[in-house]
Parts: sequence; C-alpha cells; structure tokens
Amino acid sequence: MKKLNAIILILILSKINAQELSLIKPGIQAPGFVLNLQQNSIQSFSFPYLNRVVLLHFWSTSISTSKTKNKSLNRLTERYKNVMYKTADGFELIAIAVQSDKKAWVESIKNDSLNNFINGIAQRGYNDDICKKYGVTSLPADILIDEKGIVLAINPKLALIEELLDEKKNFLPIKKDVIGSINYLQKPIEIFKQEKLYLFDAYYDTLATTLSNTKNSFTFYDVKLNQDFIIKIGNQNNNLISDTIALFSSRGEHIVNGKQTDDGVTFYVHSNLAYKLTDENADESLNGSISKVNVVKNLIFLNNGTALTPKDEKELQPILLMLQKNEDLKLNITTHSDSKADDKEALTLTSKQAKTIKDYFIKKGIIASRIQTNPKGKSQPRKVCKANTDCSDADHKQNRRVEFLVYKN
Repeated sequence: MKKLNAIILILILSKINAQELSLIKPGIQAPGFVLNLQQNSIQSFSFPYLNRVVLLHFWSTSISTSKTKNKSLNRLTERYKNVMYKTADGFELIAIAVQSDKKAWVESIKNDSLNNFINGIAQRGYNDDICKKYGVTSLPADILIDEKGIVLAINPKLALIEELLDEKKNFLPIKKDVIGSINYLQKPIEIFKQEKLYLFDAYYDTLATTLSNTKNSFTFYDVKLNQDFIIKIGNQNNNLISDTIALFSSRGEHIVNGKQTDDGVTFYVHSNLAYKLTDENADESLNGSISKVNVVKNLIFLNNGTALTPKDEKELQPILLMLQKNEDLKLNITTHSDSKADDKEALTLTSKQAKTIKDYFIKKGIIASRIQTNPKGKSQPRKVCKANTDCSDADHKQNRRVEFLVYKN
C-alpha cells in the first residue's frame, strides 16, 4: 500500500507539472529515439530499456538552472545506478543536451564530471526528433520511465525519484538518530547554545528541525542513513564567528567543516560519513565501511530464535540473490530484541537469531567468511522504554528487528 501511495502521489504531481510536455502523459509507452552520443556515435534507444528504470533529462549548457540540476542528478545516479532492485536491473539517466554548441557540451561533461550519465546531444534544438516526440519546449525537463517502458512521471522532484527507487528496492533503509555537535575547529567553546538547527536532504527539502543544547550538541531522530544530507545551524544569538566552524560526532571525531553564510553555517554530510554521527557502535564491525544497501527486516523466527518461518525465508530472498550474483559482496547481520527480557536473556536470544540467519545463508551456498554477525540484545532500541508499560506493541515491534548491511571491502 505504501508503494502504491508513493506512485499515485508521483503521478498526481506529474500531471500538475506536465503542462509543457503535452505529447507525453504518465501511463503511456515511452517512444523510442535515435541519439547522437558523446563518443561521436549514434545509438538507437527503445523501451523498455535493458529492464532499467530510466530518467530522460533534457538540459542545456546555456541555462544555469540546468547545469545546477546536473550536479544533484549526478549524485542521485551515482547512488542508485547499480543498486539491486526487486523487479528492475538498475537505474539509468540519459542526459540530452538541447543545443547546437557541441564544444560547450563536451567541456561541461568533462568539467562537471557527468560520467554517471549516458550523454547525448540534440543539435537541432527543439526541432530535433527526440524533442518533438517528447514535447520538450523548455529546459530543464525530465521524464521518468519504469523498467517496463511506461512513462511514470513528468518533471518529478528529485526527492520523489529517490522515494520511488527506494520502494523498488523493496528494502526499508536503516534509520538512526543523528547525533553531533558544532563548534570551532581549533578552540572549542560553548558558542552555539540553544541555536536552531535544520536538517535538509541533498535537494534542500526540509527533513527536520531541532535545537542545540547547552553543550553545543544536537539530535535529529530517525534519519535515513543511505543519503547525503545537509545540516544548517542558524545564528540567532549573533555569535561572533572568527574561525572555521566544524561538525563533530558525539565522540568528538571531526566530520566536516562548515560553510559560513549570512544567516548561519551549513555542513554537507556525504552518505559515507553519515554513520559516524550515529551511536558509538553503529558501524564498528565494518571498520568504517558504509554499505551500499541498508535493509531492516522484522523477522518472526520459530523455536526461540533457532529457526526461520517460510515468511522469514521469503523476506531474505532479495538479500540472498544479491550475495549469489556478486561474490565480492559481504554481509553484516545485526539482531535486536525488545526490552521485555533482561539484558542476558535478550543477548542470548539475539545471538541465536543471528546464528540462525547466518546458517540459512551458508546452507544456500554463501561461504561463512562473507558473513559477520552482531547480536545486540536490547542495547540499541529505536524506542526507549523506561518500563515495558511505556512502550506499545508497535514500539516493541520496532525494537525487534534485524539490520542487514551489504557492502564491499
């Protein structure tokens, strides 16, 4: 239902944004086309295209908003291009420069490192065949096409594209509390007390707000980790900023320096640094590696954690498929319990659960050295319960979870 609602939302927004692309409507089969590519070659494209989700991106080097959007699209494509999807074989972005100036196009591809795209050019401008087929009369313009070749959305926001691709992965990304502090790089003092902080995604859509405490520290709750995000702190107290301001983890580890603006300081946090802003043991078993796929499953188990149900095995199939297709991938399994049992019982239960899952993958042909287990008992709850009565059944269910991190060394 969640997936269906997300798709319906995209379709509704697409209809609102589709006025200028009058020839193309969501729900129709995407027309094929021939495109002049970056390598002085010509390629014919038809849909469905290699069973991939495709974004057609029309742009021009002469339009500043076009070039700015390329940077965000480049980051998006890097994260989602070769991800394992449930029904698709990947995500592809075909960038079509609508312009006659080929030299400027080639230079922009090189200078902006647009190597994640399939780069083509429509040198006849809006009179080019591909622009006529897709009704493109202004730039930038985007058409999202699913793995079956059906037009899914017209000019969707980048956050909605990510939402759709996350849904197609059929995985629930790991969410953790983002905890840190902001201070001078060289001489920490308590300067940013009780200041308002903003959390944005990479496209500057607001995700959350909070206040720093008297120690310059802050917490944002339940943040999706497999994404770039931006933290901004205001300066309502008009502190005198005379040195480099930096973002630190809760353990005092330097994360990134900030960029000063008229109304505060902004920090860009890449997805491979996000885990450093979580709890102390969040990624210790990976020695600093951040996985390409973060998965949370609420498995049921049988016989006090020593066996899987048929439903559990079905839930593990996408992960098993990834490991079977890619022998260089490794797996970390972290098991968590609710707070109902005491510490010793909870750790024993999650140890059994972790072993049961590992044994399942070994039985399916995955060698043991590719699998690490990390039972946590009830030490890392998503919902903190002072007493069992403080948490609802839904809260306990959130805490009873298995986190899978699939990664390369």
